[in-house]
Amino acid sequence: MRDLQQPDNYETLKAKINSAAIVGHTTDTTTKIWVRAFRQGKWTLIVSTTKLPESAYDLSGKDLGQMKAHNSDIVFLEERDITRTTDQTMTFEVSGLTPDTRYYYYLASDDPDLALERKVELGGDHQYWFRTLAKNPQSLLFGFYSCHDPFSVKPNNEGAWDKFYDVLNERQADFVIGGGDQVYCDTNHASQIQDVWVWLKNNKNALLAKYRKADGSLDEPSIIAYFTKLYRTYYRIYWQFEHLRYVYRRFPQYMIWDDHEIMDGWGSLTEDERKAKLANFFQNDDENANYALVMLMFKAAAQAYLEYQHAHNPDSMIINGDPGASHWDYNFDQGAYGFYMLDVRGHHDCEQPDGQRLLGADQFERFESWINSASIKKKKAIFICSPVPVVHWKESAVNTFDFGGQKDDFMDEWGHETNHAERNKILDLLLARSHENNIPIVILSGDVHCASAFGITHVQTYPGARLFNVTSSAISRSPAPGIATAAMQKSAPIDGFDGGRFEQMFRFAGENNFAVINADCRDGELQLSATLYWAKPGSESVTQKVIRLGT
Repeated sequence: MRDLQQPDNYETLKAKINSAAIVGHTTDTTTKIWVRAFRQGKWTLIVSTTKLPESAYDLSGKDLGQMKAHNSDIVFLEERDITRTTDQTMTFEVSGLTPDTRYYYYLASDDPDLALERKVELGGDHQYWFRTLAKNPQSLLFGFYSCHDPFSVKPNNEGAWDKFYDVLNERQADFVIGGGDQVYCDTNHASQIQDVWVWLKNNKNALLAKYRKADGSLDEPSIIAYFTKLYRTYYRIYWQFEHLRYVYRRFPQYMIWDDHEIMDGWGSLTEDERKAKLANFFQNDDENANYALVMLMFKAAAQAYLEYQHAHNPDSMIINGDPGASHWDYNFDQGAYGFYMLDVRGHHDCEQPDGQRLLGADQFERFESWINSASIKKKKAIFICSPVPVVHWKESAVNTFDFGGQKDDFMDEWGHETNHAERNKILDLLLARSHENNIPIVILSGDVHCASAFGITHVQTYPGARLFNVTSSAISRSPAPGIATAAMQKSAPIDGFDGGRFEQMFRFAGENNFAVINADCRDGELQLSATLYWAKPGSESVTQKVIRLGT
């Protein structure tokens, strides 16, 4: 039996972030600032309306706690004890800000136990800043991306992140949505990074030997702690790319997970298939132990996701240690526009009853209550993030080639026949809301490593509906080849949804891409569009396609 390595030694050959920052959920008067410090200790976040002069932040023996009293431009200063418990991450909640205002932020420490020569860890070059939103904005412009895997190509590269950063700056974006697969914990061999599930299959016996108690039960808290360290490693590796960090530290980020933050096809595998993920030939495997490890891995994946992504999202009900009972979906308003981030992984289970497999009954009820609320009915437009597209691939292909290695990928799809009941409920709900209240609704998706745009109609029952699905994927993952466009859905009736129709507006494959959504409301008239951008890594040019989404 092989020895069990220390989890801190996992993937030691790859560069990793040490200190980093993300601007999270931001309104006209508040923001969340997420940080990771390179060392545990007491750290202070400082937020100022101006660049702090050298004399203010070189400290020169001064106490950080006194800085605010001596500098009227500092609007927030708070010290926190950052520890290894959350992998040296912390989210600060800042309030009392002014609308449409630029703020600079700094992470500093004068903790004598740290004995730092450089007191300001982040922000010393004044490149860490954000802008609050306008009060009750009537126009918005925001970015959308998905599927970040710079290791899926050779040589490794950050795909279209540099172009994304440039476009966001040039167009003065308000915020960014990360639509899933922000890391790949089950990556491929081309990446030269260990697939965490292959690692577990090869090391499970050593793990069980160490963490099985005398009575035969498993020391579950210790196993989860071990697994969590493995999942954290992927975030620190995948997020060390330069332009990604530029985008994260500058523009408010809203994130939701997809399968690769957990396991490829998570939720589309049966209990027996999950057990088989860890099965080894010629070994007397304990299937119950295999399944227990799979579910403990899910808890670890959720903990790492909470620390690195969800902590800086708008608040939702999170029960630590119980991801199945937690609400990973969430909503937020930005002035005249409503947003809902659907979670298609945390409660995804293909063995649940028909109509409850992707979102689950409770999440659907929360979403239905939100979209039918009085405040949402008054919005100028509604945006919904579904990491897996409602429409993208030909549904005939989705339901024909759902076997072997492709089974979980196709069963993830809303268009798979096992998910039609749930898809139809969502479509009825969205079409009705758009038709009855004259509101355009845009679904934003990723997952599929190419781009598309569709209109979704039902002229008999919902003639006034304006429903769209815009997909942008992947920003850095190796894209699907150009020939993949032949497998994309064409304009046609919706299989299993009588009277419904997909109208293809755009399709593209073969290059990394991202999207910018523009809701322009001048003189009270809304102009809604999605611009898809694509470019080859290293290219100085970027191609764009503007897709009008109606008025």
